[in-house]
Amino acid sequence: MKPTTLIILTLAAGAASPAFAQSSPLEYESSVEAVTVISAVHEARGGVDNEALLYEVSLDNRVEKVLASGLQVSGRLTLRGQRDHPLRPGFLGDFDAGNNPTGAYSGLSSSAPGDETGARGSVEAAYIEFDGGYGEARIGRDRGVASRFYEGAPSALSHARLNNPYLDPNGIKTIRTNHDLTGPSAKLSYASPRILGLRVGGSYTPDMEAEGLDRQSGPTDISNAFEVAANLSRRLNQFDTRVQASLAWSTADVEAPLGAAQDGVETVSTGLSFEFPAFTLGGSWLSSDNGFEFGDYEAWEIGAGFDVGETELSLNYGESSDDLVSQSSKAISVAAAREITDELKLALAYQDEEVETAGGTRSGAGFVVEITLSSDFLEISRN
Repeated sequence: MKPTTLIILTLAAGAASPAFAQSSPLEYESSVEAVTVISAVHEARGGVDNEALLYEVSLDNRVEKVLASGLQVSGRLTLRGQRDHPLRPGFLGDFDAGNNPTGAYSGLSSSAPGDETGARGSVEAAYIEFDGGYGEARIGRDRGVASRFYEGAPSALSHARLNNPYLDPNGIKTIRTNHDLTGPSAKLSYASPRILGLRVGGSYTPDMEAEGLDRQSGPTDISNAFEVAANLSRRLNQFDTRVQASLAWSTADVEAPLGAAQDGVETVSTGLSFEFPAFTLGGSWLSSDNGFEFGDYEAWEIGAGFDVGETELSLNYGESSDDLVSQSSKAISVAAAREITDELKLALAYQDEEVETAGGTRSGAGFVVEITLSSDFLEISRN
């Protein structure tokens, strides 16, 4: 029996609660979401090529059953398709200021831009989960615990936000603190139960083989990735405040076709947010050696969010730097979002972004509109 299979069976058996009860019906849920991003740049320089219309469609399927032993067995399959900026697939970016290799974490390079990329599709999640009294085990295509446990600043935007964007109208978003090293590659993960608000976990990814919509390694090969993370969520009743925090570390082997890569890449990140009755404050920070000596990537973001009636408002500011490609960036966003119906949400933002490279400065400022349609269109429950 393979070691991975043995580990899964051991975790699944140990996760069961000692109490026995009647098994639950088999539950199946399927939901669909379609997001359209419309962008209008009023001021652009340095060769910024704004994409006026971007989109994404996702189909999320979940199945779940609680066994008589108390063990919850579930599965998830998520399919996504999108048209992002044609020069920034999976956050990769070539900024035409030399011929440097691609950062193992950042995915950024100073090489000349390659061919444009059109609409793409991807299996972003396909895993089985076992959840019981001793924790949760997952096996399959999934994000690692460092990304899953992420905490940070609130944002009224879901897809075109400054930090960890899904869609990038200007093609110059370079801030990413969600510590997603391996993307939706096949992996084994374990997360403990939450005790006094604290949860810890770890993931192992043999090989980063997935070309995810939001995370690709480009020409840099990443393998044997280990990551550990902790997440805290506590309500402080005396202050009427909820505190959420995260801390993560990861390491992996690296091979790069250009330049002398180190033996591996090491990344650390942290995030924090305070949810008060009237508003929320948060921030996140990440640092990675990018797999190269003197090639550090660093990014951070702070932000605040609050509600005015039924309208969600947010203010965000972030910066990043990548020594490997001699690049730095800063960006600010003011956004508002409102649910028009249970299935329709509209968001409007003004964003001002700037990236400085050895080849010059690129910037873009203007308005972004997000239109989100979502629906839980199928639910099945049977014994």
